[in-house]
Amino acid sequence: MTVRRLVVLLLTIGAAGGCAMGDDTATAAHRARAQDLRGVDLGLGFDHVVVPGDLVPGAANDGTATVDVSVVTAGGGRLTWTPGRTGGTAVRTPAYAAEGTVPAAALVVRTDPTTPDPFDPGAADLVVGVDFRADAATAGRPADDGDNLVQRGRYGEPAQLKLQLDHGVPSCRLAGTLGEVLVRGDQPVTPDRWYRLTCTRSGPSVRMELEDLEGSAPPQTWLGAGDPGAMVFDHAPLSIGAKVTVRGRLAGGSADQFHGTIDRVVVDVG
Repeated sequence: MTVRRLVVLLLTIGAAGGCAMGDDTATAAHRARAQDLRGVDLGLGFDHVVVPGDLVPGAANDGTATVDVSVVTAGGGRLTWTPGRTGGTAVRTPAYAAEGTVPAAALVVRTDPTTPDPFDPGAADLVVGVDFRADAATAGRPADDGDNLVQRGRYGEPAQLKLQLDHGVPSCRLAGTLGEVLVRGDQPVTPDRWYRLTCTRSGPSVRMELEDLEGSAPPQTWLGAGDPGAMVFDHAPLSIGAKVTVRGRLAGGSADQFHGTIDRVVVDVG
């Protein structure tokens, strides 16, 4: 698409040294990913030294937008560093719990409320994407069926963007002044396998793409019916890995926790 303004949230969880990046291949991969952060408003490179198993404390923006990226938890949940897809590190979300308290945790991106919201697309084109590896499904909680990967805005609010796995099936929901557009895949993803899920609003059309990052087949593509219209979030928090409230806290009752690993998130407004 023709990009007039570029806003990218790139979660490329790598490190420049230490236990997680101990070879030349991993370091080269991190440097290649770091090139993507140049000139963007929001880019999270996670280029500090990390140790797998340590808690993820949050992140600092390498781009130009004024944001705060923190971690919120509930029920004993936590985010930890884990080996990534390309030799660096990634974020491990809480494991599934069939009984007892549901552990939950998410990364939350907040914008500066005293300045114009840099992530309000309005009627402009929009791309949202995430690399993920889902855990195998575990029976126990029938309501645990909407694993959130990336979300901004809640259902019923004036605007929403969401990438999720519903019973393992990828879907994208965009909502705005003209209503909602929901694009859904045909079947569940394979557990413990890396995928890249991307949702694109270009003009009046919405397209979802799923790429198997461990295979050679071309990406699968689905088209949505309708145009969500203008999407204005007015500084609502953007969450990664679970659902949060307008105040950036994990949603009570069901946080729609994603169980697995996340290595990259992209939000591109143009």
